[in-house]
Amino acid sequence: MEDIERTNYSAVTLGDLDTWSVPPMTYGEKAEAHPDNRPVVSAFKANFVRGGLVFNMHHHHYANDVMGWSGFTHQLAENCYAAVHKTPFPVWDPACLDLSWFTRKQVPHENQVDGPPPPERHPDHQVGQSLLFHLPKSKAAELKRLATPSDGSWISSYDAFSAYIWRTLTRLRAPIFNPDPSSHLFWAEAVDMRRRMHSPSVPRRIQHNVMFAATSSSVATGLAGVPQLTVDEVAHSAPLSKLAAYIRRLTNSVTQEDLDKTLDMVAAVRDKTSLNIRVDSYPPMSVLQTDHRDANIVAADFGFARPETYRHLLDRVTEGVIIIYPPRSNDPVSDEGPEFAISYEKRLAQELIDDVEFKWYFEFRGVDAEDAGKIARN
Repeated sequence: MEDIERTNYSAVTLGDLDTWSVPPMTYGEKAEAHPDNRPVVSAFKANFVRGGLVFNMHHHHYANDVMGWSGFTHQLAENCYAAVHKTPFPVWDPACLDLSWFTRKQVPHENQVDGPPPPERHPDHQVGQSLLFHLPKSKAAELKRLATPSDGSWISSYDAFSAYIWRTLTRLRAPIFNPDPSSHLFWAEAVDMRRRMHSPSVPRRIQHNVMFAATSSSVATGLAGVPQLTVDEVAHSAPLSKLAAYIRRLTNSVTQEDLDKTLDMVAAVRDKTSLNIRVDSYPPMSVLQTDHRDANIVAADFGFARPETYRHLLDRVTEGVIIIYPPRSNDPVSDEGPEFAISYEKRLAQELIDDVEFKWYFEFRGVDAEDAGKIARN
């Protein structure tokens, strides 16, 4: 455990992830994961090492999202605590399995329509690696002050650090990939709908995928009068506050009503996999961000121990993905903040690590994952 902790719980330290996993449920686009092949949707493996336990929990993303997994994990921890301490077991709310609002009747075959071709990896991508950074709470507060709009409109810390990361990655990549400065970049984020459901509200630990996506390409329909940002604006010319406000408007545009309409549309599509948002099917410099901070796994008391942290173990690096991990400590006096696993071109990584402006805020904590894929890559 000391070896794993010393390298900030890097998948590289673990080596062959099949040792720690239940094949073929490791991360990645693979035939075994396709819904037509009736894949297993969850599997678990416990590996004891000197000084601790590595518990790997696989959830197929067609079956559950990160906050569904978090609810499952906290419920499991409470059950373990009760078993260890011989206290009453926690209540399980059957409503956590009620997905009736999110399901639609089967559309007759003759009324179904074909979706777009299933997305494939964009040919211009280069081999990537996942880089781990830490943003102390004090630096996050500084970034929020820097990114707050002068008109007094509210932004969150999430908006501030997202804008700063987007600006930095665009600034450093633009001279390499040379996009048209007036063109638009693809930026997307996963949005947990549990807190946004109101008619009806849903249990906090409801299972399965209760999420939606906000994308820059949806701005035209979802945000009237708010144009997409250009490469030049993201990289240089727009104030950071404009980027932060843009991300806030994008997040706020995701509503229960829009999800309702989208589910009706999806029900009529014959092959649902054609609607997958696969960020590596977009050109280099595209970003898909997923925020795991609310998972708060270090607070889960299993009765015999609390987790030191958690990682989404990878040996396939999907270019453009950013995972935001919760802080490792809930101590209010600690300056420990969120961690960021940024999938980035391997040959460009050192420039990001050494960037003077970026490292003022973000502390580099090592390589989180290497791509062990056998597919030929540039």
